[in-house]
Amino acid sequence: MTETTPRQRARIETEAQITVIGNRMVDEDGVDGLSLRAIARELGVVSSAVYRYVKSRDELLTILIRDAYTQIADAVDEAMEGERSVEALALRMLAWSRKHPNRWALIYGTPIADYEAPREQTVVPGTRIMVTLAELVATGQNGAEAALESRAESKESAATSKSSSRRRNTEAALQPLRKGLVELGLEFDDHVILETVTIWVAVVGLINGLRFGQFGPGFDDVEDDLMSGVVNRLGE
Repeated sequence: MTETTPRQRARIETEAQITVIGNRMVDEDGVDGLSLRAIARELGVVSSAVYRYVKSRDELLTILIRDAYTQIADAVDEAMEGERSVEALALRMLAWSRKHPNRWALIYGTPIADYEAPREQTVVPGTRIMVTLAELVATGQNGAEAALESRAESKESAATSKSSSRRRNTEAALQPLRKGLVELGLEFDDHVILETVTIWVAVVGLINGLRFGQFGPGFDDVEDDLMSGVVNRLGE
């Protein structure tokens, strides 16, 4: 194993400090609070020195987005060690959003104007939770759930041409997701992908509704119960 040089260690430490400071700025004032000049002041260096580590505000955003995706995925992985279930996954995402509402907004809120996240840096960390969810859904395709799916397929086989056309449209619509999963070395059938999308939209949509005040006041003490109710309803 190659040892890092003092200069490399210093760079790693400085980049970590920049991430910590940037996260704190987002926590306090959202994306609008980010400032490379302010980061330089905290580091005790001239502004130009920061650009040796972060070339632009967009690059800083990418670092923080990647870090936020990694943090929430790590939190979900920790929850999965205790209980591998969709409910545990959803509740941990919800808890993380409560602790870091502005970081949640950074990765799941309104797109940032004039910024486009580079796929090569954000896709893998950004899809970790969805991959975990797809694996949970795929694992659930056994026993009673498999029997229900089989009955559903039987009904589909006797459906009208309109239903067949709708199914073909759904298969086509899922193609981008299917392709993305294959790029990650994963292959799931359309039932798993569609169920994953359904659950994902419900979970992220509910958290957004709570974090961004779309449901109004009065939910602070019942967020977990509401999430559990939604997840359990999806499983019916």
